[in-house]
Amino acid sequence: MGPLAGLAIGAGLGALFAGGGFGGGMGGILMALIAVAIVMFLLSLFRSKQPMRYASTQPPYGNSAPVQQPVINSGAYAGAARNIPAGFPVDSFLRSAKISFIRLQAANDSKDLNDIREYTTPEMFAEISMQLQERDATPQRTNVISLNGELLQVVTENDLAIASVRFTGQLSENNGAPESVDEIWHVQKNLRDDHSAWLLAGIQQTTLR
Repeated sequence: MGPLAGLAIGAGLGALFAGGGFGGGMGGILMALIAVAIVMFLLSLFRSKQPMRYASTQPPYGNSAPVQQPVINSGAYAGAARNIPAGFPVDSFLRSAKISFIRLQAANDSKDLNDIREYTTPEMFAEISMQLQERDATPQRTNVISLNGELLQVVTENDLAIASVRFTGQLSENNGAPESVDEIWHVQKNLRDDHSAWLLAGIQQTTLR
């Protein structure tokens, strides 16, 4: 009920038990019992009107946040059965996904907003644009040394097909030492538009344990 409701109930009982309202003796006791019964009824009524709360059943890719979605264990998909529709062109899809990965890395280095807009959802584009505006003018060049792609799942939500691809490999920034990359990219496609393309909607950083 909360503290304010508790104070209100306490004030009401205080007024009922105060002398002068109901007379003394058994009449006062009877009215006090009636008041308690009314309070208990009101409490049960308030409780019955509280909305039921359900645990979220939305998968990670259902989150609308464009980047930095909740970190998951990189082994979370390792033992799970892949949810990929029969007949889905996995090989050609992954080939295109790798090309998009490399091209977006290059566009990010050069701050090419037009190229980034072509490969991302509006929400993702807005987030990347903000990050590029905050970045200083220091030249950046990312060399993709090796890149592996694994299709984890393809699901349908309303009019969207959503695919999750795990990228692993090595990158080098500004000719520096190679660094490992392990990310899950969530891309989506509008099923109502025959000419729509797969667009990047979110990136998850995985964590090794």
